[in-house]
Amino acid sequence: MKTTNDLLRIPRIGARCKTLMGCGVFLLTPLADAQQNVLEEVIVTATKQEASLQDVPIAITAYDEEAIADGEIRDANDVAILTPSLTIAVNTQPYTAAFRIRGIGTSQSDAALEPSVGIFIDDVFFNRSGVGMSDLTDIERIEVLHGPQGTLYGKNANAGAVSVVTKMPNQNEFEAYFDANLGNYNLQRYTMAASGPINEVAAYRLSASIHTRDGYFDNSVGEDSNGAEDWNVVGKLLLQPSDDLRILLKGSHVERDANCCAADADQSETVNAALLAQGFSEDASDPFDFNIAVNVETVFEEKTSALSMVIDYDLAWGALKSITAWGEGEGTNSYDIDRSQLDVMSYLGGYSESDFVSQELRFSAEASDNLSYQVGFFYFDAETRPGDGEPFVFIGEDFLDQANQQEALLALLPPGLPFDIFAQPGDSIRAESTLQTETVALFAQSTWDIDERWRVTGGLRWTSEEKIADLFTEIDSTAALFNLTGQSFLNTVAAPIDQEFDRRATDVDWLLNSSFDLGEDTMVFASVATGTKSGGFNTTNGTADQREFDDESTINYELGVKSTLLEQRLRINASLFLTQIDNYQFQRQVETGVGTIVSNQAEVETSGIDLDVQALPLPNLIVSAGLLYMHKYEITAGPQEGSDLPFTADLNVNLAATFGFPLASGRAYLRADYSYVGEHLTTAQLNFEDRDFQTRTLVNAKLGWKNESWNVALWGKNLSDDEYAGLTASPFAPTDMDAYFLSAPRTFGATLRYEF
Repeated sequence: MKTTNDLLRIPRIGARCKTLMGCGVFLLTPLADAQQNVLEEVIVTATKQEASLQDVPIAITAYDEEAIADGEIRDANDVAILTPSLTIAVNTQPYTAAFRIRGIGTSQSDAALEPSVGIFIDDVFFNRSGVGMSDLTDIERIEVLHGPQGTLYGKNANAGAVSVVTKMPNQNEFEAYFDANLGNYNLQRYTMAASGPINEVAAYRLSASIHTRDGYFDNSVGEDSNGAEDWNVVGKLLLQPSDDLRILLKGSHVERDANCCAADADQSETVNAALLAQGFSEDASDPFDFNIAVNVETVFEEKTSALSMVIDYDLAWGALKSITAWGEGEGTNSYDIDRSQLDVMSYLGGYSESDFVSQELRFSAEASDNLSYQVGFFYFDAETRPGDGEPFVFIGEDFLDQANQQEALLALLPPGLPFDIFAQPGDSIRAESTLQTETVALFAQSTWDIDERWRVTGGLRWTSEEKIADLFTEIDSTAALFNLTGQSFLNTVAAPIDQEFDRRATDVDWLLNSSFDLGEDTMVFASVATGTKSGGFNTTNGTADQREFDDESTINYELGVKSTLLEQRLRINASLFLTQIDNYQFQRQVETGVGTIVSNQAEVETSGIDLDVQALPLPNLIVSAGLLYMHKYEITAGPQEGSDLPFTADLNVNLAATFGFPLASGRAYLRADYSYVGEHLTTAQLNFEDRDFQTRTLVNAKLGWKNESWNVALWGKNLSDDEYAGLTASPFAPTDMDAYFLSAPRTFGATLRYEF
């Protein structure tokens, strides 16, 4: 039996050790453990402390290093495909990614909109979900926490959290690996890492990744779109002068220069007529053929850097942890708004930059043999600056020809007036805003072991947040009506403003959880937890009175069971949940199909079942299954009362099987994955059509061989070549065009990994 001090003592980190306290790592090695015919224990840190997955009364989906490699998890999209409760949708750029857990989440198309799913990398909170969209490099584990995590994780985790933990430096011996990934569309991805001791006190770890790929959208008049040209580097220095003190310094840098995030389109008859008149080919009106023709290149460029320092100090009566972090980033985005060769509207050089600093202090200890607790302090200060004062949205030469044929646009003017008085070629929008956020939080959580089988956990978090928004948007137009009244078509895309806003909010989130061991291998639990998502200000649309939107608050009721059966060959974890959201932050596109606006709906209610199963039916076969059944996902009050939440299906399913057998000096393995998402709405627009409902079915497979040093494999993703639009945008009013943001088609390739 380990004492309290033993559990709190900081372990040295080695390459080959397999015990929990010897490595402090997350272990799930199914093929190796299959020789013992048991499922390996899974260790997670969802409660900010190491614990067995089966002992944590929270719904969690977790992936260790081997599961990440076997599933060819290379980025957040791959995680979502294998996790039924998690969905991710991206439109014009990665910074606008929408992470949703159990149907709850919003796109960050407006820089002021906070996520509903918290993104944490090595315990550091990032307030922009798009940061999690870059390549996952040198990862130890990934944990997806379902439901509000308002006590330990804080604001913007009211739907859940995604925690990514990278590998630690090896203090005992040198280790390194090289991973090459080649595939169709000229995919080339190279990952390298090296680690080892510097002396008795210090150790290092360096890792880097280079990723290039041609686009899978065939652009007949320019560079193919949705390719990749990314690289990142991470360095860590670990100092451990004593068994009681450990200091980890980390620096990272990511650069992306990609022809990214294009959309296929269904063009109108008026567009096709204009294309033919100008000598171009008409559009095929097949929004799933991955064939496009755009006169503005789709580009996304990003540079992001971060530094952090984590200090673990083992006191005689507890453990203290300090996490200090700083980060900054900038991005530029361009795309063809009308998705055609016509010069109707374009988005050129849209710029944003941001920086943050954060500090978290946590102290954990055992007050007695049956009472443990954590207390902490969190500080976060961030500034985001969308726009640089330069024009970035432009009206083109073909705009008026199209606009004068669209009844929806002509309805904006008195009958009989041409659209020429409302817009002119060369009209533009420019913006330069500053969004400041300062957050302070105090939190505490304690677990009381009533007896050997019954535990009760309570948590409380107090958060105070101040936001200041200095908003500036200006329209430049030569249209007659604009010169007389200041009104033009572009006012419907972004409302002019030059005003400063501020808001202060104080929130209290709490958790009450009770778990009971029915036997040695089965635990049941019940919990009530709350979460809060920050309010803010619309940066581009709305009157002055409509700019502010309130905090979103969540309460979640959950009943669950975690069981390990059949002599550790079967693991079944299930949760029944009911979630209620007040002041739901509903985001929709404006009527013209360009730009978004956020408002607070009155209430949303979701309920369903989360199921996760792992089985070892044969010594060399491991099978897993995940299921999310949504019984209800409805806006229950407000302007859209009775409507279902978009991007949410009745049923999400994932099945996976890995079969391995000895071959030569190693083991051959075959893995297959099946993922299904039922019919769901792929747009947040108010007047959706049948085209906006889709299903998704994906089949992935991998065949490989590995030993202690080598891992070679052939892999394929979306082998059935399923055609799926993760997002269908509102019709673009000036041309009546429908945009479809498609997921990747069939891809395949080979992986070679060497460890030494």
